[in-house]
Amino acid sequence: MNGLIQDIRYALRGLWHQPGFTLIAVLSLALGIGANTAIFSLVNAVLLKPLQFTEPERLVVIWETNPAMEVAKDDVAVANFIDWRTQNNVFEDMAALSFRSFNITGDGEPEKVMAYGATANFFPLLGATPALGRNFLPEEDQPGGAKVAILSDALWQRRYGADRGILGRDILLNGEKHTVIGVMPADFRYLYAFTAMWVPAAFTPDELTKRDNQNLNVLARLKPDVTIEQAEADIVNITSRIAKDNPNDVPPSLAADVVPLREQVTGTSRRPLMMLLVAVGLVLLIACANVANLLLARATSRRKEIAVRAAVGANRSRLVRQLLTESVMLAGLGGGLGLVVAVFSFEFLKKLVPPGLISSTLTMDLRVLGYALLVSLLTGILFGLLPALQGSRVDLNEELKQGGGRGGLGTSGGRLRGALVVTEIALALVLLVGAGLLMQTLSNLHGQYSILEPEKLLTARTVLQGKYQEPAKRWAFYDEVLGRVKALPGVVSAAYTTSVPLQWAGGSNGFILDGPQPPPNVAANALHRQVSPDYFQTMGVALREGRYLENRDDQNSQPVLIVNETMARKYWPTESAIGGRVKFGEEAAWITVVGVVADVRQMGMDLPARAEMYLPFRQVIGFNAYKPRDLVIRTAGDPLQLAPAVRREVHAVDPDQPVSNIATLDEQLDNGTQSRRVGMILLVAFATLAFLLAVMGIYAVLAYFVTQRRAEIGVRLALGANPRAILGLVLKKGMSLALMGVAIGLVAAFVLTRLMASLLFGVSASDPTTFALISLLLVSVALIACYVPARRATKVDPLIALRYE
Repeated sequence: MNGLIQDIRYALRGLWHQPGFTLIAVLSLALGIGANTAIFSLVNAVLLKPLQFTEPERLVVIWETNPAMEVAKDDVAVANFIDWRTQNNVFEDMAALSFRSFNITGDGEPEKVMAYGATANFFPLLGATPALGRNFLPEEDQPGGAKVAILSDALWQRRYGADRGILGRDILLNGEKHTVIGVMPADFRYLYAFTAMWVPAAFTPDELTKRDNQNLNVLARLKPDVTIEQAEADIVNITSRIAKDNPNDVPPSLAADVVPLREQVTGTSRRPLMMLLVAVGLVLLIACANVANLLLARATSRRKEIAVRAAVGANRSRLVRQLLTESVMLAGLGGGLGLVVAVFSFEFLKKLVPPGLISSTLTMDLRVLGYALLVSLLTGILFGLLPALQGSRVDLNEELKQGGGRGGLGTSGGRLRGALVVTEIALALVLLVGAGLLMQTLSNLHGQYSILEPEKLLTARTVLQGKYQEPAKRWAFYDEVLGRVKALPGVVSAAYTTSVPLQWAGGSNGFILDGPQPPPNVAANALHRQVSPDYFQTMGVALREGRYLENRDDQNSQPVLIVNETMARKYWPTESAIGGRVKFGEEAAWITVVGVVADVRQMGMDLPARAEMYLPFRQVIGFNAYKPRDLVIRTAGDPLQLAPAVRREVHAVDPDQPVSNIATLDEQLDNGTQSRRVGMILLVAFATLAFLLAVMGIYAVLAYFVTQRRAEIGVRLALGANPRAILGLVLKKGMSLALMGVAIGLVAAFVLTRLMASLLFGVSASDPTTFALISLLLVSVALIACYVPARRATKVDPLIALRYE
């Protein structure tokens, strides 16, 4: 123990007397360890921490699937949910949520909130209880039961000022009184961040028989010792019986998918997070290589000191321990500063936490602290072991002579330094290529909508509830709002639609096709959008064939619709879609296709366009789930400058109508790429750091080479060597390392980028342009880094160099 304390004191004293070396080493390690700790804390929050429910590993989400309709995960019909719940043999309990939207009025500014109708057993199944009040009672979850509501903590804090007297108070939801019976804890979240309240599901007798209206999110708790595979097999069997027993209401291809709740919550986050963890691991390796190079150079300058210690009796293991202690001390200082770096990054990293988790799970807990400690210790050993072994190998006779021998790049220490630089450059190239591919992906995702000029489009949401159940009242509202908004200065055009792109990844229904039918494995199904006549012109969606919708397409004219290119190709593959007909039900009227428009991706920026049909809202009776809600406005100037005026015009039509989701379409698209953008920014930052460390590494090695070979260079110059030859000698040494690193890095990048292929869009994982440009950048900057010490070598004064020698 005394020996260890002595080593620590000696190490600290040595580091204190070399502040430049210590500062560079500690900062390099702090950035590497801090980045690793920050990303691990994100992985810990998203993938490792248990969900805040009772026995979360037994919780699953169940979806309907239909391969024939290209539906992977769909909501569940009420009647199917009831059959699942009563017939299964694998679940302890099963609950459901149905999406609701409420306009809160009567106690301040009208506000639209997203909510869910929950079965009475929903919260107990999760093991969740309100922070204030109580759960729903079974009798409240029945048609005609008491109208009650449980608020989220966010809504309680924001709208009601955290007033504990809210319990028992009536609030108006869509014009109907609901009594507040509870407030959920601040840390409660189930799948969606936007949920503001819950009301009883209270399925009506009609809903209990519906199998063609998928609107439920189903949650279940597995019985003890039941596996996911057993549960899925049981539910799939029940679903097959449902399809067989109800051929008129359920397609024969209906199936089901059982997904663990953890997997559902984390979604597609696992692979991007693993990519970031690998990236910061590479950054840390580069930082270690850089510090190892510094330690090798420092060990060379300390050879006399080490020789003296050996001469007075220190054996090699004692010398290695001393040098390793210094390395671990450096890593400890870097780790401590890295923790500070990690904590300050949490606010930015919260943007990568999936919406099904609360961002407060991103904390510096014991697991993260343990990880940081372990990484610091292993880092100290990793970058310190080779320099310690190299530095402790001394020739006493040689080293104790006055002016003992020179070291250079040709020695074993020089070869090791060169190998470390090659490794740094190779790893930096891998990270730079990955960052370049992600930058192109983000540009391609956003760029596919550039033809719409999204920066000139303002969107706002007006969800019509309560008094707008009659179509005529809704139509009058749309007409008056559009008339007022179009009259505003700076407005080019305006229109209504069910949903602007990417704001509703769903909303489809089946239809009957006139004429040749699709193959048996292809269902007649398409996204359903109801729009006003100027929608396509306002959005900038190109017309491919036929005509746009017009004002004459109303309830008194022939029913018409417009389809997108995907729908036209899918259902009229050998002929023009114009004149084709569809209808919604055997007794319904035929609807004629009058136009084909360009595809606009609705389901996701990187998901293929689905068949989509657009109907003039005045011709649609029923299908209230698809009624227009989004107002889209094309402007001549800054769209956000019109936001107050738009809100004012809507309230002039109906003072109690909430206006929400006001944003430019450009902002909506940015929201759709937020997690990708944050991930890209992080990877670019890590790649840039790796790049700088690699450049510093090659510069340091060349500078050290020039210093160690100063006498030789002086002799060469004294004998008449051309400075250009000296310049070429040093450049050759440096660029050979750089080119070797680039060559190895290209091979590694070609292999490793395959692992991120699923994260890319519009660019190949082996994109030659990216590989070439990154290689050229790295070689060019390496040349500059080599030129500086090479230029200095040509300025060596032979007399001074020989006198020094």
